[in-house]
Amino acid sequence: MNSVKELIVEVEKILRKDPSRMYSKEELLNLLASKKKDGELEQLLAELEVKSSLKEGRSDVYVTCRGGTVYYKWTKL
Repeated sequence: MNSVKELIVEVEKILRKDPSRMYSKEELLNLLASKKKDGELEQLLAELEVKSSLKEGRSDVYVTCRGGTVYYKWTKL
């Protein structure tokens, strides 16, 4: 079982592969399904979502909601 830090690294790797692309929450859950249980992944993605919304968080991940779907995108170039 991977630690939370390792899982964050995996999410960032996926997002950095194509910084212009937005990944839906469901896509990330599917891509990382072998790494962690869905509940744990959803918790981590929710934390990233909150962190990106905080000004002082200075997250490298941009998170937005469109049409009821949450999307994640790498913002640091």
